[in-house]
This record gives sequence, C-alpha cells and structure tokens, in this order.
Amino acid sequence: MALQGKVDTFKYWFLPRKCRKLLDQYQAPSDEKAVAKQIPIRGNTETIDQLVQLLKLKRRFRGPRRQIAFNDCIKADAKRVSLYYR
Repeated sequence: MALQGKVDTFKYWFLPRKCRKLLDQYQAPSDEKAVAKQIPIRGNTETIDQLVQLLKLKRRFRGPRRQIAFNDCIKADAKRVSLYYR
C-alpha cells in the first residue's frame, strides 16, 4: 500500500513499522492533499516526529482555538495533528 499515490512505495516500505501502522490507520481520503489526518498527539509524539523527519512532512495542528483571530490552532491547544507534504 502506498497511501493512494501520496507516498512513494519504496519510502513507505522502509519506514519503521509504527510509522506505517499510523499512516495506514489515519490516512486521508484520496481527493485531499493531506497524507494523514486527525492523528491524536497523545501517545504518538515520537512516531509523528519520525514521519515528519523521514518523509519531509509539515504538521498542521487541529483542535480548539483560544482566540477567534487565529485561523489555525496553536500547538499548546492541539489535540490532533494532520500531516502534509512541504
């Protein structure tokens, strides 16, 4: 499985097992640009860091917003994360 063409098959199979499992469990629909969506931060921090480093991904934090002026959730308030290519 190469995540619907979003991740190179060669890179995918050489990822650590925990990373592959996380990508499979939280993969984004094929019509979206995200690689993985709504990954809980609690308990997955190390795996998310590995994915960001190995696949050159960008994190977008998801969760409640303290101020309406911000368009994005800040890291301190985040409960989940979505991963995109840079």
